[in-house]
Amino acid sequence: MAVQNSAPGQDPRDPQREEMLDDQAASVVRHEERLVINRQQEETGRLRLRKYVVEEPVRQEVTVGHDEPDVVHTPITEEERQAFLDGSELPVGDDEMILYRTEAVVQTVRVPYQRVRLVAQRTERTEVIEDTLRKERVDIQTDENRA
Repeated sequence: MAVQNSAPGQDPRDPQREEMLDDQAASVVRHEERLVINRQQEETGRLRLRKYVVEEPVRQEVTVGHDEPDVVHTPITEEERQAFLDGSELPVGDDEMILYRTEAVVQTVRVPYQRVRLVAQRTERTEVIEDTLRKERVDIQTDENRA
């Protein structure tokens, strides 16, 4: 099949035709808005540990005591009576006992008992970001009055 003589660029197989169509074509570039969400970190406050000494009164009960002598009279046994009767003289002698007392002795000692430290715990939440974005649309309008 022979190609008819035609103007350059009219033959669909002609590579120059595509270049001509691109130059003659109407086009627009569409744009649209998109959300770009970034996060920033800002200081919200500072905490400091400060150790100091306070005095507080303490009350604690403790039991103290002392020994008091008490004289107790008891009858002698039959063996003790017979031993005395067998001897001719009265026994003489001494005996003693030790008395004690307990008193409260108070002292204070410093002991470590607890460590206090600060830690930051991250609390996260989800926020809903609402905004209005604009987009460009392209409609094709035809001229219907053309004959």
